[in-house]
Amino acid sequence: MILREKETYDYQIRKLIGLPIKQRFDITKVSSSSFYYIKKFENKIHTDRALKINSRCSFELFENGLLLRSNYSNELLTIPIHYGEIKNIILTKGNELVNPFPFSPMWLLLKLGVSIKNARYFGIYWLKEYHIKETELIIETKNYYIKMTKNGYSFENQKPFFDKLQKKIERFRNLNDNNGKNN
Repeated sequence: MILREKETYDYQIRKLIGLPIKQRFDITKVSSSSFYYIKKFENKIHTDRALKINSRCSFELFENGLLLRSNYSNELLTIPIHYGEIKNIILTKGNELVNPFPFSPMWLLLKLGVSIKNARYFGIYWLKEYHIKETELIIETKNYYIKMTKNGYSFENQKPFFDKLQKKIERFRNLNDNNGKNN
């Protein structure tokens, strides 16, 4: 169900995916993602409504699902996705090119044992010592197929959010499998 801004009501979202998970002041707790850009969107049920290519999107965690918020030229759309509808989530890190120039700051840090994750910020841009392709996110549900991209440097920051989401989906599936066996 794709909802336009005027069709999005809190009570309707609560009924579909529960209450939002409030972010605590603990920085290790993640309750939303940063922005992604849609590269492919397939709506399997309502072909009249779709998210536009290059829409800017973010996700919020709810008790029973995920809320995708989309913005394209101030056209705000919302898709509540229940955990039971999610078939697959794939977060893929872009390919890295590491080619430090001898005696550059990045080269020296790598020789001292600093991780690429930290040393890459000291690479000389015009020498192209470090480059990473875009991070890709694919979400497949019963009703939608969504492919999104984001700057490759943000993969490490986004991974905890989607790891937490995978655990919630697995917990939801296990709970439903156990309830089905008891009946």
